[in-house]
Amino acid sequence: MSTQYLSIDVGSTSLTAVIIDIESKSVVGSSSAANTSEITSTADKKIGRSEWNLEHMADLAITNAANLIKHTNSQPAAIGITGQQQGLQLLDKQLKTVGNFISWQDQRSKDLIRGKNHTYLDAMGKLGGAKTDTGGLPAFENTGCPIVTGYTAPNLYWLKVNKELSSNVSSMHGTTAPEFVVSRLTGTRPVTDPTDAVSWGVYDLDKMEWNYNLINSLGLDQSLLSDLAESCSPAGALTRQMVAKLGVKTGIPVSVASGDHQCSFAGTVTDYENTLAINIGTGGQASVYVEHAISRGWLELRPFIQSGYLLAGVGVVGGRTFRTLKDFFKHSSSELTGYEIDSDVMYEKLVELAINVPAGSEGVVVDPLFTGSRSNPQAKAAIREITPGTFTPGHIARALFEAMASQLAGSYREAVKLGAGERSFLMGSGNGLKLNPVLWESINAELGMHVQLSPHNEEAAIGAALCAAVADGSFNSMNEASASFLNFIPPSTSDEA
Repeated sequence: MSTQYLSIDVGSTSLTAVIIDIESKSVVGSSSAANTSEITSTADKKIGRSEWNLEHMADLAITNAANLIKHTNSQPAAIGITGQQQGLQLLDKQLKTVGNFISWQDQRSKDLIRGKNHTYLDAMGKLGGAKTDTGGLPAFENTGCPIVTGYTAPNLYWLKVNKELSSNVSSMHGTTAPEFVVSRLTGTRPVTDPTDAVSWGVYDLDKMEWNYNLINSLGLDQSLLSDLAESCSPAGALTRQMVAKLGVKTGIPVSVASGDHQCSFAGTVTDYENTLAINIGTGGQASVYVEHAISRGWLELRPFIQSGYLLAGVGVVGGRTFRTLKDFFKHSSSELTGYEIDSDVMYEKLVELAINVPAGSEGVVVDPLFTGSRSNPQAKAAIREITPGTFTPGHIARALFEAMASQLAGSYREAVKLGAGERSFLMGSGNGLKLNPVLWESINAELGMHVQLSPHNEEAAIGAALCAAVADGSFNSMNEASASFLNFIPPSTSDEA
């Protein structure tokens, strides 16, 4: 029997496939493809829209996985899926897409309703009896999160108010990107596990089921919801078409998709209860595991895979924070000189310049909250305390990285204050952290803890592969899978296809 497991991570920037071997505790290979399926117009981007062709996205992700299987000559025992755990795609009864995929980065729910002086989120809060969150955001009871843009239910509500749902709404249902890929692999209707269900914004953490009373109060048809399923359970076997496309044997099971936040934690941390995990990809999270639900303050409380919860500061700062600064300098250079600088080169140069600036940025201060935060939703970014000698890209970049570190550390301190307990270990993951020594050094200084960078890349994909191993029966639990695989993984086993 094969001891190898394939995973697919449906990310916003990249679509990644990873194959692990649980016997040798190694990464057999990994491959990434750019996610080129965004179809948002320039005009729509300016007003905060983010729309994608999900059929194209799924095809890119599956083709990338097929290339990895061919490159490694692997025959996986099962397949796990993860990815961006918010957003919305409507499907009809034949599982065909209806409209575009609205991603988690979409901001339309913050718009004012036409003819009204309040936003869609405000209207949802009033209809659903939301209470004001610690951070000033409306929050429904027992949902583990405030009502924020990009979550699935707010997108459904926006479509309802703007009459963009079919009159025959009972013929449609919603799904997220990773669940859609599972559906395409297995030919089955998408299902949602608790790690993804919480990101809809209408999932009851106490009952671990949809809050149907809340959903009714928002005027949303219950048929729009995905069916619920347990984490690390088989969603179905590969269809004949997908067997041929991937070049694998028939009968291979595909695990129910799980959120990339939770999978990243599982693919990074061996000691759940004593570790603070900081992950920075397109977004960013500072997370601690708690066995039982506790008060979340302005943080989010998300179900972990199978049991327990992650108490986390999410969406405050991350790779897109740095991207905003990079885009400014890139566009400035292009407009002033007429030359387009490669994005990767610009990222590397800004980090290089920041390295040469002393800690503290010689007094330059950056507020990095370009889109607000959970504790201060109305916040805006700012650059302050600049002198003629410090008005440089390096000083601004370093001050931004130090401010990001401060925000992430603040999330952890909030978790400790809420009763989660202090942690002994600090694990860092995600390319947004690993490729930025100024950022992880700033986190070291801010927390007084040494960041141990995970020894492998694509941590969320590794977590998803471990989900598949649990679903296949190779491990009894996700906790056992993480401890078994990660305790023995060599530092440099990833083989880029």
